[in-house]
Amino acid sequence: MLSDRRQRILRALIEEYVSHAIPVGSRTLAEQYDLGVSSATVRNDLSALEEAGYIAQPHTSAGRIPTDAGYREFVDDLLASDAGCAGSIQDEMAAQIRAHADALDELMRRTSEELARLTDCLSIVGCMDGCGGETSKLARRERLGLTALMRKPEFQESSALLPLMEILEDDTVYFKVFDEAASSTDGFAVKIGRENEDSSLVCVSVVAGVYGHGDARGVVAVIGPKRMEYGNVIGAVRAAQSILNQNM
Repeated sequence: MLSDRRQRILRALIEEYVSHAIPVGSRTLAEQYDLGVSSATVRNDLSALEEAGYIAQPHTSAGRIPTDAGYREFVDDLLASDAGCAGSIQDEMAAQIRAHADALDELMRRTSEELARLTDCLSIVGCMDGCGGETSKLARRERLGLTALMRKPEFQESSALLPLMEILEDDTVYFKVFDEAASSTDGFAVKIGRENEDSSLVCVSVVAGVYGHGDARGVVAVIGPKRMEYGNVIGAVRAAQSILNQNM
């Protein structure tokens, strides 16, 4: 378990990397974040975090970047503090969606649209019929924000984006995301990189929640780089989950 100080330093490094998508050095953290410790202490703690597997150094002379384990520590801390569930996000989404959506198809489309706008990532809203049975099928789906995903530095190369685009054409990925969220205690899951079952999703994070009841249930999810703004994305997906539950 990380000490409070190292937790703060890891959080600062992730926030800096999310903002700029470049490796982060100890000087940047010491000068731009109020960590309350010297530069030497920051360097020592970064070395300890690297040794523990929370961060990595892509090149000898470069700064550090978070690993999947580092992101997991950061996300677990967010979920424990409920920091990703700001009511203002739900209020804003609800106002936008209810102003324009009546039928279920339109509700799903507007929800996906708002998710993509708020998170600047790929958003998915899928509705399944016969959940959990052999006759289960994807009755409807809305997917928006692929262009936003393509603009991310991580996906500038087509070789990084093509496997993801191909798997998103296969309905089985929606069932996998649904099953992972449905198997959690609160119908909500965050999968980071290699935590995803499908190998085509190892370069992304998936934040997903289940909505609906009985046989008519669905999944609302955001797919983005591991360098996503987790607090904002978690809050947006939880808000969409709540809104869809109220209207199912």
